Amino acid sequence: MAKWLLFLFAAVVLALIPWVPELVRLRIRFLRWIHWTWAAGMLDDHFTGWCWFFRVALASVAIVLFYIGWVL
Repeated sequence: MAKWLLFLFAAVVLALIPWVPELVRLRIRFLRWIHWTWAAGMLDDHFTGWCWFFRVALASVAIVLFYIGWVL
């Protein structure tokens, strides 16, 4: 895979980090739409924690992509 493509993916992942709360809210709406109220309730009750989890996960993915793009 081309190095520039890995850097592009990493930049896209980093660009998603500010929109994590909106993405978690979208996930809650989807879970309510498919009538998984228990999962939607869990995400809603621990909203801040889930936002931090997804932000750290996205940052970790971006770091790994930058590292692989830089080394390879």
